[in-house]
Amino acid sequence: MSDIPVAPVTSETPAGSRHREERLHALDNLRAVAMLLGIVLHAALSFMTLPIPWIARDVSRNFGFDVLVGFIHGFRMQLFFFLAGFFGNLLWQRLGAREFLRQRGKRIGLPFLLGMATLMPAIIIIWGWSELRAEPRPTQRQYGELTFFSIPTGHLWFLEMLLILYAGAALLAWLGTKLKLDGVLPRLDTAFDWFFTRSWKPLLVLPPSLLCLWSGPMLGEVDHAGLRLLPAIRAVAYYGLFFLVGWWLHRRRHHLDALQRGLWFGFALALLGMVALGAGHLSQVGPTDPSHFTVRLLGLAGASLYAWGMTFAVTGWFLKFAGQHHPWIRYLADASYWCYLLHLPLVLWLQVLVAKWPVNGWLKFSLIMVVNVLVLLASYHWCVRYTWLGRLLNGPRERSKAAA
Repeated sequence: MSDIPVAPVTSETPAGSRHREERLHALDNLRAVAMLLGIVLHAALSFMTLPIPWIARDVSRNFGFDVLVGFIHGFRMQLFFFLAGFFGNLLWQRLGAREFLRQRGKRIGLPFLLGMATLMPAIIIIWGWSELRAEPRPTQRQYGELTFFSIPTGHLWFLEMLLILYAGAALLAWLGTKLKLDGVLPRLDTAFDWFFTRSWKPLLVLPPSLLCLWSGPMLGEVDHAGLRLLPAIRAVAYYGLFFLVGWWLHRRRHHLDALQRGLWFGFALALLGMVALGAGHLSQVGPTDPSHFTVRLLGLAGASLYAWGMTFAVTGWFLKFAGQHHPWIRYLADASYWCYLLHLPLVLWLQVLVAKWPVNGWLKFSLIMVVNVLVLLASYHWCVRYTWLGRLLNGPRERSKAAA
């Protein structure tokens, strides 16, 4: 994932760049982990006991997979957009508005279009194949009737969301310049400084997060991500909150040290939030139940606390303990973007293939993961890293003598 959503310094960065700063290996590594956790998440979905609209319902389902998916899904994309905002501002300062939009269009927009033209047809074909194998045969296709606005984006939805958020940031900057609002920035910086230095800042962003999550399709979900071409406005607002905090943090990056303090409190808030969200799911309270409003409010508050608590605490943990540079970690970080883009058709095919095997679910899950890791890393190394695809996704890479 190294250079997504925004690429660090590469050899293609213009010589006249406005801003340079030391590479933050901790955040590069964290960005890669967030990307690779998506493969783990998708590989585990067919083994969950919670009934969800997925390609396969494995015969070896286990509640442990519900916990694993909940742990990852509750904060991963929120953390990802937080980091996207941070590195987005870095690129904005370095490249300027026009070059920033051009570079984002190349690194994010082109992969999105190529993925929609190649990966999504493959996913739809595999999904249809799974329904042909199902017994009894489903009466309605899970991916629904296709219209222009219901074209699924699958796991590529995050690229579209990034493009929307980058365009929004550029539009706000342009409006600020036209309206001559530069004088407001110092006051906004002061307000951000106060907010970010509070250990209980996840509580401060609870109200807007709750507002975005309230109308979601299920408890803790803001949108049917990937099931339609255009995301819901509430989803743009929700992930935009994390993007905005990350963007402003880079403006005030001396506060990165604040994330490394009080980690226990952040993780404690996240644990409290996860328990509240999990209790809301397990209660299975219907809309007509008198306690529905209370359960929903507590569950969504838990979802918000978990997302923000984990975003801040995990980032602080990586800054404190995982900031060292190691060539093999750098390699995995570079590979993570390609691996995530390509993994879903392979995961889905394997899930359908093993769904009826009378084998322990954890063994089948491990098999899916091992096959994916081997295939994806091999394809990256020999087909991507030093090719035009690698230059498109991550920028130029020079082949070392050892690699050659």
